[in-house]
Amino acid sequence: MDGKKLIREPMNDMEAVYIIEETGKVSFTLLPAGEEELFWNKIKPDPLIQISCTGDATCIGFEAGETRHNSAMTMAMKYSSQVINVTSEGKSITTTVDYPGGMTAKHVLLATRDCRAVRIYTEIENRGKEDVTIEALSSVNLSAITPYVEDEGRDRLVLHRFRSRWSEEGRHEARTIEDLLLEPSWANFGVRCEKFGAIGSMPVRGYFPFAALEDKEAGVFWALSLACSSSWQIEAVRIDKGLNVSAGIADYEFGHWRKTLRPGEEFRTPEAYVTACRSDFAVACDRLLDVQRAKLLPEQRVTELPALFNEYCTTWGEPGEEIIGRLLNVIKGEDFKYFVIDAGWYADSVKGWQDNMGDWIVAPDLFPNGIRKAVEMIESAGMKAGIWFELEVVGKDSDVVDDTAHLLTRDGKVIISGTRRFWDMRSDWVNEYLSKKVIDFLNENGFKYIKIDYNDTIGIGCDGAESVGEGLRACVNATKDFFRKIREEVPGIAIEVCSSGGHRLEPGFMEVADYLSFSDAHEEKEIPVIAADLQKLVLAQKSQIWAVLRKDDEYKRIAYSVCAGMYGVLCISGDVFDLPADKWEFALRGVSFYKKASPIIVDGFTERFGPFQNSNRALKDYQASVRYGKDGGALVIVHSFEHEGVQKVTLPLKGKFEVVDKYETGDHKIAVTGSELIMEFYEAFDAVAVLLK
Repeated sequence: MDGKKLIREPMNDMEAVYIIEETGKVSFTLLPAGEEELFWNKIKPDPLIQISCTGDATCIGFEAGETRHNSAMTMAMKYSSQVINVTSEGKSITTTVDYPGGMTAKHVLLATRDCRAVRIYTEIENRGKEDVTIEALSSVNLSAITPYVEDEGRDRLVLHRFRSRWSEEGRHEARTIEDLLLEPSWANFGVRCEKFGAIGSMPVRGYFPFAALEDKEAGVFWALSLACSSSWQIEAVRIDKGLNVSAGIADYEFGHWRKTLRPGEEFRTPEAYVTACRSDFAVACDRLLDVQRAKLLPEQRVTELPALFNEYCTTWGEPGEEIIGRLLNVIKGEDFKYFVIDAGWYADSVKGWQDNMGDWIVAPDLFPNGIRKAVEMIESAGMKAGIWFELEVVGKDSDVVDDTAHLLTRDGKVIISGTRRFWDMRSDWVNEYLSKKVIDFLNENGFKYIKIDYNDTIGIGCDGAESVGEGLRACVNATKDFFRKIREEVPGIAIEVCSSGGHRLEPGFMEVADYLSFSDAHEEKEIPVIAADLQKLVLAQKSQIWAVLRKDDEYKRIAYSVCAGMYGVLCISGDVFDLPADKWEFALRGVSFYKKASPIIVDGFTERFGPFQNSNRALKDYQASVRYGKDGGALVIVHSFEHEGVQKVTLPLKGKFEVVDKYETGDHKIAVTGSELIMEFYEAFDAVAVLLK
């Protein structure tokens, strides 16, 4: 190794690899276990902790304004120690590097036993005598990609990402390194950087905090996701033959983040989840989900899933005792576990409901006997009652909108986004106010479910810290602390995290939720595509999916909607009291089928089939998935899109199966032939679900 020290430490079915240079610089990567001859000597040092402070020099190569990668402070960090700790629960590796000015940084890697991904974060401490203002800090930096070839690996490296827009979450994108202009230059000079992320309090707006690098020739993936609920960034950076990918809080130039550490103060970054494997892309994504599985609370370790009813797509913001009673007459029984009262229960007779969030006063004309009466009606119908809040915001028509002392500001001015202002969730006063308005309200009225929505973003950040980016980070973390307080103080509560649908589908918010709203595509034809995409990013047992029924729906449309809900947690809404009895019965058969299949939804792994949909708004051909459960069963979901003539769908199966049950309207000639499942569709926008054993 020409003076380099190579440390390779097993981490379950992977190896953590550290390269310590004679100069004291330390690089890090992760590999599948068992790799032998690799090309380490081609890699120049790319330190495992990327850090930069105010007044720091950027790297040579036109880097200023684009990235802080390999800043002067980063390159001055020297190896100090490495401690490996093994317990019955797993293994940790703490690698410490020091900066001559008194800054110490620790790179911490945690591997839980039997988890196919590791957790990585950075801790820094100011041991000097003066304040230090950090402007960039990584949670993880993976180096030496790809070590499977001695040259730059032309035509073999691909960067995978997931893009996101409102009602179009989780769209997979794969681009070659050459397409992204990440080839090294002829002189190995000039920094190449592909930087992406999200800015503001909606962390899944533009991209998911996810990246994967694929070496197509070696068949290896490096994948990571970042548990950062505020502004974040991921960078693919290249200077020489080795490609590097880092992830962390969005830096000062990208996300307006600065953090001042006084002597003796410490700071810890959000965690990154990282995996390396010889597999396909779907397996690499599923390995990252292992961390979310490991972090499930005891009550979340379920084998079966509930069905929910949410009245929003029935009343569109006008719930009330009378209409809830009409709905309960139809859906009472054991088919649904929760009945959720959505937005509008606090509507003012003059102001309406859309812009008076913050006062949280039950509308007396909608609930003349109090909302507790509605809860009792729901409980008598055999369900647990849920309620909607958008607790972090203050609408322009609310009485508390003038309480500017407790609203977020930027440059001394109240932050206004559309018609919303925002509580300062760091404030003790706000915490006490919301405890009364939310937590006491839940307990006093017997609610066992809360849907917490969030329908706008504060943008780059807020006052009250060293930088607006740090203000944002602290506020969002205070929000998650309040979510945890709800769980602690409301016995048996279930928490749904929503943000105009899916704008908070990142690991940090996933950890505080029992369920997550998958999207606001309430009754659109692209629901099965979005829902299937999200299985790579969200545990299916938490991904709550709308299935909206309309009184004029054909049978095939009901099947289409209910089958789409089987990609996660099924949530029914719509015109159920106007739906003909035979069609409602058909929908309930779908609910029963979903419950029967739910153990596979919880613990399964999905293989997906059908062409890539260039447009989610103009779907063509079909989409199919086979989800294999741990008990040997399988759930097959097929949606037919626009097509001509008879559409024959043939799906390969892993082994021999037989049909146990199916949910369809009409006859699709479903049959197992050898190791294939075959079916036919005669009309567009139809769907079937098949249970196999």
